[in-house]
Amino acid sequence: MQIHALGTGGYHPNEVRHTASFLLPEAGILFDAGTATFRVTERLLRKDLHLFLTHPHWDHIIGLTYLYVPMLLEQIQSIKLYGNRYTLEAVKKHLFAEPTFSHMPAFELIELESFEQPEVQIDSYLVRWQPLPSHPGGSTAYVVEENGQKFAYVTDTYVDGSYEDFIRDADLLIHECYFSDETSEWAEKTGHSYLTQVAELASRTDVKKLLLTHIDPRENTEEPWDLTEVKTVFSEIEFAKDLQSFQL
Repeated sequence: MQIHALGTGGYHPNEVRHTASFLLPEAGILFDAGTATFRVTERLLRKDLHLFLTHPHWDHIIGLTYLYVPMLLEQIQSIKLYGNRYTLEAVKKHLFAEPTFSHMPAFELIELESFEQPEVQIDSYLVRWQPLPSHPGGSTAYVVEENGQKFAYVTDTYVDGSYEDFIRDADLLIHECYFSDETSEWAEKTGHSYLTQVAELASRTDVKKLLLTHIDPRENTEEPWDLTEVKTVFSEIEFAKDLQSFQL
């Protein structure tokens, strides 16, 4: 399983990070459509795309507008857009609306609530999901399983214990970490996570590797915080960086 980190920042882009977007190029699976979505077309290894949204905040959906031209040019021939009912309604009503952007690409909109079980099979890849309640408006966590490998993507949530079994034993966990320990008092207030609590989560759930994403864009470097101390909590921790790729 190959995973490309296209955008690893939160709220707005800065000089080193675009906002959230992670691509499995061989599977044609994309998680979130932040400002990094312009990077999808040249890295996608097929003509169809399965795009899973975590929630409808602008830094996770604005890139949907960037897919209009690739679809017109048939660089991407079909896009299935998955999200809960609340998210898809927000996309239709607020993103693709007069007078801001009236031309919605030819998405096939698929509500997560339409599935009997919270999962969908895409070729050899099983995608599962779970609601995350602690972010304003909520969010959705995703897991991909393929050939005995497990990848988990969790963003825009406070670490509240509700999804530990869902991500347990993941080979790779990409988890939001908007705040440092020094600014941790803002985490629960805003429905985000901070450094040590994410490391402790990874340790408790026996994941093999942890990549931190959705970093506060005021942190304008690739290594915004010193990880030396937190590596005593969980050693296999790094910052996700734009345009990195990972092979499981």
